[in-house]
Amino acid sequence: MEGKKGKANSEIFETLGDFTSKENWDKFFTLRGTGDTFEWYAEWPELRDPLISQLQSSSASDGAADVQILVPGCGSSRVSEYLYDAGFRRTTNIDFSKVVVSDMLRRYVRSKPEMRWRVMDMTDLQRGEARPERLNRHPGGTLQKGAAWALARAQATGERPV
Repeated sequence: MEGKKGKANSEIFETLGDFTSKENWDKFFTLRGTGDTFEWYAEWPELRDPLISQLQSSSASDGAADVQILVPGCGSSRVSEYLYDAGFRRTTNIDFSKVVVSDMLRRYVRSKPEMRWRVMDMTDLQRGEARPERLNRHPGGTLQKGAAWALARAQATGERPV
């Protein structure tokens, strides 16, 4: 007989079948619960030095304050939090899962007020704060860990990436 935890893990794994489905991601983040974080590829200690170095080299000045960062498919990763603490405060995090964006917004709205969270499809960046012309005023970069992989998988399998 499968216990509660086993059933929950089984349901989570079932959501991983289609990385392009908003419904699957909403279910994934709902099952994981609020306040949870998830890193797909690497933890902050592995990313910190090369990432900060790259972002600083893209800055027009010597500081992090003018660098804008776009994080498509942000999920519940803590990377934006760590970048904020390192001085990169102008970060726009987007994800099409309203479940995870709501959770992350609640988590950081008071402690990291300059960080932005938007429910948005990364394949349609022509509106709002994530518009390329707005980011190009103070370019920094686009930080993605899993978003490009999800798009590449969709392309390889012929799935629609929306």
